[in-house]
Amino acid sequence: MGNPLLQNSHIPVDYSAITLENMGAAFAHVLLAHEQGIDRIIHDQQAMPTWDDMVLAVDGLDAQLLSVLYAASPLVGRDDDWADAIIGFYDKAMARMDEKFANSVLHSLYERLACSDIGKQLDAHKRAVLRWHLNKFTASGALLDAAAKVRLAELQQHIAAARDAFRININRPGLHITDETELSGVPQRVRDEWAERAREAGKSGWLIACESVATDDALRYAGNRQLRERAYRAYHSRGVSDEPAEDNGSHLLQLAAWLDEKARMLGFASHLEGSLLLKSAGSVTHVRDFLHNLAEHVRPAMLQWRAKIERQAAARGLMFLQPWDIAYLQASSPAVLPSEALREYFPLNAVVTALQQLAERLLGLLLRARPLPTWDASVQAFEVWQDNAFIGFFYLDAVQHAGKQSDSVYTTYIRNRRVDAAGIYQAAAVVVFSDVPQGLPGSQPLLDHLSLRKLFHEFGHALHHLLVRTTNQMLSSVSELGTDGVELVGKLFERWVWDADYLVGISSHHLGGSPLDRARVGECLDRLRQQGVEEMARDLSLALFDLDLHATPNDGKTLEQRLGEARERCGYWPLADFEHPAHAFDHLVNGYDAGYYAYLWSDVHAFDLFTRFEAAGLLDRATGRELQEALFAPGASRPLREGIEAFLGRAASHAPYLRWHGLG
Repeated sequence: MGNPLLQNSHIPVDYSAITLENMGAAFAHVLLAHEQGIDRIIHDQQAMPTWDDMVLAVDGLDAQLLSVLYAASPLVGRDDDWADAIIGFYDKAMARMDEKFANSVLHSLYERLACSDIGKQLDAHKRAVLRWHLNKFTASGALLDAAAKVRLAELQQHIAAARDAFRININRPGLHITDETELSGVPQRVRDEWAERAREAGKSGWLIACESVATDDALRYAGNRQLRERAYRAYHSRGVSDEPAEDNGSHLLQLAAWLDEKARMLGFASHLEGSLLLKSAGSVTHVRDFLHNLAEHVRPAMLQWRAKIERQAAARGLMFLQPWDIAYLQASSPAVLPSEALREYFPLNAVVTALQQLAERLLGLLLRARPLPTWDASVQAFEVWQDNAFIGFFYLDAVQHAGKQSDSVYTTYIRNRRVDAAGIYQAAAVVVFSDVPQGLPGSQPLLDHLSLRKLFHEFGHALHHLLVRTTNQMLSSVSELGTDGVELVGKLFERWVWDADYLVGISSHHLGGSPLDRARVGECLDRLRQQGVEEMARDLSLALFDLDLHATPNDGKTLEQRLGEARERCGYWPLADFEHPAHAFDHLVNGYDAGYYAYLWSDVHAFDLFTRFEAAGLLDRATGRELQEALFAPGASRPLREGIEAFLGRAASHAPYLRWHGLG
């Protein structure tokens, strides 16, 4: 038990003490403990299954297995041996969970408890746990016959392999620049970042990594049109190949077909239908109507916006507007406060302080910085307290560093809040990852508005996880709200950095500490908001594509046909002949398949929730307390729609979202 990955939840993981050997030992221990533990529970509970000795015992085994997996996950970038070990364990852990939920004998024990007199007298939370498990057993094939279970296992293997291949194929080498004259218009900060990436790759000159941040910088700033074109084509050809094994279009079509077959085996009309049962937005009809209604509002605005960009292009002598011209034209149009100037007012340390203050003033949450062992020197660690009670650990891995996956913006839930069968409280732990570029030597990393949005979004996920007040692994998992339910809180916390007064209040110039000018930041936000129509239309087109692909994957339509129809419906730019965005649409292999709509659905509802803070004050403690009670504390114990209505005191409305975007 001296293994750093096998300590209790109140002891932070000692990342400095983890080796390949003791990590492998931890993996082997929890896998074996889970398998033997489930077998023992099944044997011992045959006479009469109980809450403590079955449900909480299984809950504890699941918690131990998953906490070791997620605690080790930040180490995946150390080298190939570490990556192979962690990815291999991930596959085994997921297979172990699949095997558990496909166990018909264990299913029958949960069903017996749920239907017993004792089960019917359990409190609402415990009955919700039993219902969730019964649904999960059914959706995992526990009721299938032996032959069907064999085919289901085959499909699971095919699906996992296709997802892995898709991810690998996205990786592309960066664009190597050796002639500095090609970098006309690119700020020195960005040039220095590209030069550092080149040095890391053992090259001279500059390297524009085939990643979103580097590519966006090239498209926004580079005066050299040919450079913009090369960067754009490189980024938008990821996953495209003449070789079927390396072409993600082939993998995506096959993956959709396998998911459809799996769903039909389990009794669903499609993968889309089965997926939505585990989410918050409602039925296929509800989601389709939501997207189509939004498209009706977005299309006219997007067409107007396209016409405006085309006029700007003509005025600049660009008679044939190309995709790589659009961001450049937006960035070079007159602006009182350019993006680069905005960045100078948000050094990382000041932003982290703002996050701590927001958590404290709004939710009474204290984030106390602690010198805990981490996986990189740039990672910040905090103990989290509320009402003088310790509730968990928060890690912030905000800055790009060696070994960190590119474009890493996500939140990992290491431990869920729970109380075990012995009545001992187990604290939560969470990690926020973001992709803030490293600061130049001797200076702090600086955040532009997009980086602020990303960081506040992920911080919302972390707060949600830390403030759940349920007492078992499943109900305390915010992931069980579905992608739409999870994204709601992230989208809500983005709203703070769209408020000019709030931004001024947290701004501090990295050299002198002076704040932003209120009028200038207001004008900057207005401009960014106008550009948000394109972002909305892009996400909407991808959501429509995702919905279409996973509703009817075998209707004979190509990926390009589906994308073209989706873009036409919402007025987004037509596809150029070399553009294949589906080939790098990694959300479809990272848990957002049949669920990409979640970003839009959650954004619409986040605007509505934010109206209460606009009315009461962005740091109003009473409103923050109500938010925690209505939406955070219940975890997955009740439908999210009920929490939204409880907080608003009325039915949800799309009006604030449409009004803010000028789509009313």
